[in-house]
Amino acid sequence: MTLVFLSAPPDRPVRRVDRHLVTDVIWAAAVPADRLEHVYAGSAEGRLDIALFLLAAGAEEAASAGGRIVRRALAVAPALAGWRRIDPVPFEGIHREGENPVTDGHPW
Repeated sequence: MTLVFLSAPPDRPVRRVDRHLVTDVIWAAAVPADRLEHVYAGSAEGRLDIALFLLAAGAEEAASAGGRIVRRALAVAPALAGWRRIDPVPFEGIHREGENPVTDGHPW
């Protein structure tokens, strides 16, 4: 599985795209060599979160295939014109810096 996050064009008003349309566009952009098994798209104002489930040897291969599929989708789908891929913000967890929640115990 790989996750891809897209942001709406900055020069247009924030808009929401139907998640079912996005799923259809992703399927249409995939080719058999991508080995796509399942797609889930979540839509919010100005943002799309897409989960692609692929038959891949590992996370790096899945991310590469997912990236190719999404680039093709962005290149051909009018509904996604101007949308761009964004990097997710890493989750830092709920522990304090320097603490290890496994060895130091949980605060709850």
